[in-house]
Amino acid sequence: MIQRVQSIYLFLASFFYFTYWFFGCSWYEQGFVFLKDKLFSSSDLINVLLQVTALIPLIISIISLIAIFFFKNRSMQIKLTSLSFYLSLFMLIYSMFYFSIVLFDLINLLDSTLLEILLYAAILNPFICCFLLYAARKKMKQDEDLINSINRLR
Repeated sequence: MIQRVQSIYLFLASFFYFTYWFFGCSWYEQGFVFLKDKLFSSSDLINVLLQVTALIPLIISIISLIAIFFFKNRSMQIKLTSLSFYLSLFMLIYSMFYFSIVLFDLINLLDSTLLEILLYAAILNPFICCFLLYAARKKMKQDEDLINSINRLR
C-alpha cells in the first residue's frame, strides 16, 4: 500500500534532497572555489569532483522517489532505500568535510541573516535525510518480517 509510513519518510527525504540540490547548487559552486584554493591544486580532478558531488543529492532524491512506487516489491524497495541511505551517509560525511572548510567564507558572502539560517539548514539536511531513510528502511524490514512470519503459520 502506498500510504505506509515508510512512503512518507521516503517522500520527505526525496523532497529535502531535491530542495538541497535545487537551491544550494549555486552556493555549492561558490564554496567550491574556496575549497579549491585552500586544498587542491589540480583543477581537472576538482572539476570532476564538483560535478559528481553536485549531482548526488539529485540522485538520492530520484532513487527515493522511485522506491516509493516499488511498494508491491518490498525486497527491491529495501534495496533502493539502502542505496539511498548509503549515498546519504556519503553525502553527510562529505558535507561535514566541505562545510568545515568553507563555512566561514560562505558566511562572509551572505548579505542577510535569512540566508545564513538557510545555510545552517543546509548543514542539517543530510542528518535529517539520513534519519528519514534509516527509519523508512527499518519500517520496510518490519513489514517484511511480519509478512514472513504470517507465511510461516500457514
